Amino acid sequence: MKKYKFSDGAFEYSHSIDNKISEKLSTRHCHDLYEILYVANGRGRYLIEGARFDLKPRTLLLIRPLAYHCVEVECESDYERRVLHFDASMVSKDVRDILDKMAGAEDFESGSFFSPGSLSQDIISLFDKFDRADQLPESERALYIKLVLSEMILLLSIASKERIAHDNRDIAAQVAKYINDYLEYKISLDSIAKRFFVSKYYLCRTFKKYSGVSIHSYITNKRVIYAKKLIEAGETASGAAYKVGFGDYSAFYRAYVKILGTPPTHK
Repeated sequence: MKKYKFSDGAFEYSHSIDNKISEKLSTRHCHDLYEILYVANGRGRYLIEGARFDLKPRTLLLIRPLAYHCVEVECESDYERRVLHFDASMVSKDVRDILDKMAGAEDFESGSFFSPGSLSQDIISLFDKFDRADQLPESERALYIKLVLSEMILLLSIASKERIAHDNRDIAAQVAKYINDYLEYKISLDSIAKRFFVSKYYLCRTFKKYSGVSIHSYITNKRVIYAKKLIEAGETASGAAYKVGFGDYSAFYRAYVKILGTPPTHK
């Protein structure tokens, strides 16, 4: 993976191939960056929050920050993918607005799915340009990456896409939306069960089936990633802990180190 840290944001790019996969399940996770995952070869499923999409050659997924997701690869085939992670600040305000619309900024949506027939060769060829970014002088690299990334977002915006939405008739989807809307408040299993008039046992079982993780893990991971973003924006670690809903700093510190591998003051 190639990682670049610029004054106005982070950018990561990887191009990898796993040979003869019989079955592969990536860890369900969330992070504070946008992600574009393009599968050149391989079959299986994308899982993002409660939505599932077929993974096949020439499919692409745009994933919003803080959305839980993973990939299941099946069949004995090679799995080749290109992955971009980036801060929204890497592109201009106009392009950022387009990015937000594609990813469902105003609703409880997690991104957009692009099927093989919707991706033009112009979009796919842009990944090769990211391969060449490290050949440029450092003074020119940031501008080059921003231009290519902006072009990709603009081309994706006019391609045919399927929004990754959630069926709000499903109680687990309603709970996930509630958690995301009130992440900075005190949320507990007891309070959620009472709010939705279900038993804690039913709630835990249903939510785990929906998201792949427990309610506690879902809340903790999202709070830690949210706190990381606040700290990077200049907030103190203790202030960030309070703002994302941790009532105890020591508990926040332990969770932060466990999930991210560094203390919350780390730059």
